[in-house]
Amino acid sequence: MKITRVTAPKFRVGRYILNEYEFRTLQVEVAKGLKPTGIKFKECTFPYNQGTILESGSLSRSTEGLKLSGTLSMELLLTNRNKGE
Repeated sequence: MKITRVTAPKFRVGRYILNEYEFRTLQVEVAKGLKPTGIKFKECTFPYNQGTILESGSLSRSTEGLKLSGTLSMELLLTNRNKGE
């Protein structure tokens, strides 16, 4: 069996490099008011993707790295729906 290898997205926030789960956790913490708003980030794999975490926890711009998990989830749902599951 051949396994498709995927590079997990990483984000620079200040001096820290965060993986996707750490970055999403930071988004939730900002939305809950546990961290300040306006935290700047830069996507490491796609360095032109930079933005800010807004008060709601959403991002000022979309990122390529975070799109992947959503795309894969939708593909799985559609595949199963087309199979009648």
